Amino acid sequence: MSGEGALPQPKRLDAICDYLGQHYRIGIEDICRLFGVTRDTARRDVVRLDADGRVLRVRGGAVLPPQGRQVRQYAERAGASAAKQTIGAAAAALLRDGDRVLFDTSTTVLEVARALTASPLHAVTNSIDIAEVLGGRDGVELHLTGGRFNPWQRSLEGAQARLGLDQFRFDKLILGACAIDPQGLTCPSDDEASLKQAMLRQASQVIVVADAAKFGKGFLHRLCAFEAIDVLVTDRALPAVLMETLDGLDVEVVVAGGTL
Repeated sequence: MSGEGALPQPKRLDAICDYLGQHYRIGIEDICRLFGVTRDTARRDVVRLDADGRVLRVRGGAVLPPQGRQVRQYAERAGASAAKQTIGAAAAALLRDGDRVLFDTSTTVLEVARALTASPLHAVTNSIDIAEVLGGRDGVELHLTGGRFNPWQRSLEGAQARLGLDQFRFDKLILGACAIDPQGLTCPSDDEASLKQAMLRQASQVIVVADAAKFGKGFLHRLCAFEAIDVLVTDRALPAVLMETLDGLDVEVVVAGGTL
């Protein structure tokens, strides 16, 4: 959208809430970019939504209010789809007995944990749901990062989570993807990008898991370029241009059911 007021405010406020329902957080710059409005207009939208109790205003933008409805929405997102299960099984097959593995928070990474067969395994995660899956597995030594609890993602985040990662060194990182554009991976918030970047620094091999819906999207905050990853596991063949780019960077692409 372009032009101030291209979308009437009531519809724009609803659209902002729809975005939050998918991504938990939205920044002022995101609102400007998505709806073609000025920073002042974006701030007024956030103030209005906060006053109506539809969002919680935070520095630089807004997040979903901590209500049971949002927790239920995450539970719905975490429900296993066939694509995520297939990706999870393919990525789990890349893990070897004795590996030191860091599991990022995402519903697709959760499927990797569910499909895991490697044992023994040294595992670290900031995801409460992944911890619940791995905590009951024989042969898995499990550690949780510290940090602030995010009820939407059911994860630990913030400065404590980033600092906690410094205690570990990993053979492999299983990284979820919010969005993948022609330049690499992006995130909807700087906090999420910072935490994932800290994860990248601690791993020898980075395995990204992403279903086809994540491609062609982009968020404001750059996570990393393709040079930072080693393996991409997905559920469909990639566009030829993207495959050429990844081939040139020696990024292995695994399509569930086979390797390209």
